[in-house]
Amino acid sequence: MASYREKIAVAAMAFLLAACADDSKSLEEKQALLEQYKSEHAVLSSKIELLEKEIAAGGNIVTVSNLKRVTGFQTELSQFEHFVEVPANITSDKNVTVSPEMNGRLTRILVKEGQYVKRGQRLGQLDTEVLNKQIEEIKTNLDLATTLYEKQDRLWKQGVGSEVQYLQVKNQKETLEAGLASLEEQKGKGYVLAPISGTVDDIFANEGELAAPGQPFARIVNLNKVEVVAEVSEVYSKQVKKGDEVTVRIPLMNDEYKRPILSVGKFINPQNRTFRIQVELDNREAELKPNTMAVVRIRDYQKEDVVVLPSYLVQHSADGTEFVYVLENKGGESFVKKVVVTTGKSYAGKTMIEEGLAAGMTIVDKGYSDVTNGEKVVLVK
Repeated sequence: MASYREKIAVAAMAFLLAACADDSKSLEEKQALLEQYKSEHAVLSSKIELLEKEIAAGGNIVTVSNLKRVTGFQTELSQFEHFVEVPANITSDKNVTVSPEMNGRLTRILVKEGQYVKRGQRLGQLDTEVLNKQIEEIKTNLDLATTLYEKQDRLWKQGVGSEVQYLQVKNQKETLEAGLASLEEQKGKGYVLAPISGTVDDIFANEGELAAPGQPFARIVNLNKVEVVAEVSEVYSKQVKKGDEVTVRIPLMNDEYKRPILSVGKFINPQNRTFRIQVELDNREAELKPNTMAVVRIRDYQKEDVVVLPSYLVQHSADGTEFVYVLENKGGESFVKKVVVTTGKSYAGKTMIEEGLAAGMTIVDKGYSDVTNGEKVVLVK
């Protein structure tokens, strides 16, 4: 047959499991419940120990105090911080899709996926045979036009010939020069060039295919630095400023980074009433990929020299007032006193006490839910 201790333990475990099964509670509420259950477990263990000693003594009362046992700690002034967490997304403005600048058949692909390229480096080559023929033809005509111009220029300086003849020859030469320069520029567009330095992430085209402006040829990414972009509620527009330090958490990698806010948007999105903030992260190893989900933790409140308690210790009366139990020492004995408090903000299982407590007071911790105002108790360490 199970012992009394075993029965109590099983019952307590069943109660705890039932409570933990409530997924609707927030993480903060679950942390507070955990601390409460730990406290209740300590009190039950003490009662079980007392009963077992009495039973072992044949049912006779042993010389063990019947007073409730509690633990306590002294309050002190500390810093309280409140944070708000908002979802974010990793982006990079050095993530570009490259397209040809002219129509033509793709004759060569000059790079491979995964290759690092520099800005201006040639990635692919288009068929420019037609342009080459046009350039050669203009060069031939330009040679003749240049010769005619030089002769006409010498005659004009000697006063031979009309001004109209001179201007016609000069105009013909300059027109051919401009046409040649235009064709040479077009020929230069026969190469697909890298607009930024980075890694060739993907090549979309194949040799022999027709290429055209706006048609994707390749994607180049440079992830040495990435931006974390978050949409923050307008409620925090006064608290969030450029340069404020925030914590960026990458859930997928279980990493955290403390970085200053790079920029704060000046525009409130009318659809979701948010403004945008950006944080820059170093990413030399390219571990952070664009569109990876992130969480930004922003401190929106801070106060120095205040009493901060575990949230579970703050209880509520039937009339809605909040209170905690403190210990008073009278003649070397400990008595419980109910103290009404005024609370402020709460975060991560901690609550700021604005009024009612001062530094150096002893707060009833474990066993707080089993005592009453004015009760005599035993303070254990």
